[in-house]
Amino acid sequence: MLIATLIWGTAFSAQSESTKYVDALLFVALRSIAGSAALCLVIAFFDLVKEKKVTLWGNAVTLQAKKDLLIGGLLCGAVITTASFTQQLGIKYVSAGKTGFLTALYIIIVPFLGILLKKKTPFPLYIASIIALTGTYLLCGGITSIGKGEIFVILCAFLFAIHIMVIDHYAAKCDCIRLSCVQFMAAALLSFIASLSAGERWEFTGIMHALPYWLFCGLGSSAIAFTLQIAAQKYLHPVTATLLMSLESVFAVAGGYLFLHEKLSGREFAGCAVILLGIILAQIPWKGNHNQK
Repeated sequence: MLIATLIWGTAFSAQSESTKYVDALLFVALRSIAGSAALCLVIAFFDLVKEKKVTLWGNAVTLQAKKDLLIGGLLCGAVITTASFTQQLGIKYVSAGKTGFLTALYIIIVPFLGILLKKKTPFPLYIASIIALTGTYLLCGGITSIGKGEIFVILCAFLFAIHIMVIDHYAAKCDCIRLSCVQFMAAALLSFIASLSAGERWEFTGIMHALPYWLFCGLGSSAIAFTLQIAAQKYLHPVTATLLMSLESVFAVAGGYLFLHEKLSGREFAGCAVILLGIILAQIPWKGNHNQK
């Protein structure tokens, strides 16, 4: 989960730069195609190593297992498409650091979704979530005003929270690489259709200029990071997973500093320390507080 978070955090800078060349839905489609293509190659490689042949369903041999893989992948794909689209729209108007903070609102959304879904969450994890969100506020400067960019990214945070809960439901039932692959195949199809319907500009020059950004996000953020997330959530409580993912804000600000020359202040460094405090609190084996499912 930490490796996935590092990739996502640094990807904010790539997403921010891509807005200069391609529209939001087209960017989501391009990165999804790159991600699903890479995962198809990985699946074929592992199938050949283990089974000496390439299979469609892998270890999903029963009808129910196939349904779980297909339905889970399609649901994840639909949610990740809308989440990525709203984030990409928002980052056009909001800095990489602030986007990192607003996206990290899922830190506090996931525990409350858990309450609605009657999923037991140890009390210390709620405290850790509030501490981590406070650290993220310090790190990314919080919100001084709400514009359309901020609204898009806040909506994105709700959608990513739903995505985490959907993965929590299906991760233990499916091959994580195949589930991720179906997810991005669905995302590629949905975003391409939506891009055409919205009349977005499709310019070869723009697509080629944005190539390093959608390729990095497709191979790194999509193929590698989201697959690692699915694998990690087989073993983690969803709230613990979101707390580890809160480091995305730290990496987003660090990426903005390294690649976009955004400045870091003492307040932002303090925010990093507070986020780490929340994560450490979540890892302490309090009574009834188990990270594993």
